[in-house]
Amino acid sequence: MLPLVVGLLTAGGAFLGVRHSVHGNDRATEQRELAARREEWWRRFTWAAELALDQDPAKRVAGLKLLTKLGQSDLAQADESVLLDVFQGRVLDALLDEFRRPDSEEN
Repeated sequence: MLPLVVGLLTAGGAFLGVRHSVHGNDRATEQRELAARREEWWRRFTWAAELALDQDPAKRVAGLKLLTKLGQSDLAQADESVLLDVFQGRVLDALLDEFRRPDSEEN
């Protein structure tokens, strides 16, 4: 009887150990996946920012639209949202300045 109890306790302990280990690995995998997704978000932000600063108006519009979509992502945290707002505001201000400049040169 005693060997049976020892065997069951050993098997139960092994099961709990494996289960705990698997759970820890799952969390680590989730964290790596989140980090990879956030890295990709930043690559896309950089690409969209470059488009938003391009001389071609169509590329600028595309960049600003992409930045808006990136801001709606669940990966954009509070700091990124502030960065997006400030960046888009500056790009739009620059566009407005360019738009107004030809009018002021004519007067």
